[in-house]
Amino acid sequence: MSRSRGRAGWVGLLGAGLLMVPPTQDPQPPRRPSPRPVFTGEPFLRDVPALGAPHWIYLSALARGSAPSATPAPAASVTAMLGARYAQRYGISPRFAERIVAAALAEGIDPELGFRIIWVESRFVSRARGRSGSLGLMQLMPGTARRLDPSVEREDLFDPDTNLRLGFRYLRRLIRMFGDVRLGVLAYNRGEDAVARALRRGQDPENGYSRKVLGPHHGLGPYRGTGLVERAFPGPTRP
Repeated sequence: MSRSRGRAGWVGLLGAGLLMVPPTQDPQPPRRPSPRPVFTGEPFLRDVPALGAPHWIYLSALARGSAPSATPAPAASVTAMLGARYAQRYGISPRFAERIVAAALAEGIDPELGFRIIWVESRFVSRARGRSGSLGLMQLMPGTARRLDPSVEREDLFDPDTNLRLGFRYLRRLIRMFGDVRLGVLAYNRGEDAVARALRRGQDPENGYSRKVLGPHHGLGPYRGTGLVERAFPGPTRP
């Protein structure tokens, strides 16, 4: 980041709006994308029938916002299944992929978007350093990280869990701020002030970055989700 997210009855649960949170508080005229399922990657939809009944019960409870926190087995199985798919797609270890999935869901970010943005930012190199001073998996600027968590030191951003937690939290904040996944992704790259300034002038803030993240990716089509999901696993309270 430079200076300056029967079987038919069960499948129907996803179509009913599983784990979706519409963006809010757009400083410009609202451009609300339609809610979509949390897991937008085709591999998840193909593997859905492979889940047992306890996992479907867990997911349907999440859809109602009533999943109990003490449900480790279904949560772990869903995370492991998604982690295995993303590990295969990006050539990373399943354990590492599971950590990314869990961090994204804990901060309310669609894992599909999370993996896409990490690929563009750092190619999954946890000690990556950008020319502008950005650090770690999600190429956070130290100043941005301290705004999100004043206790964080520069070296902490090389810790994958810390970087993912703050990076996904910041991405969620930007998507909600601008009410649109594309604008939120652009703000992650360009900075929220630059994007807001362009919009006030009636300009499109696009610089090509959102196309890298949201365009056809690793054999899949363009990203079509909102970027946000209901918080699925226990994690710290977020704004």
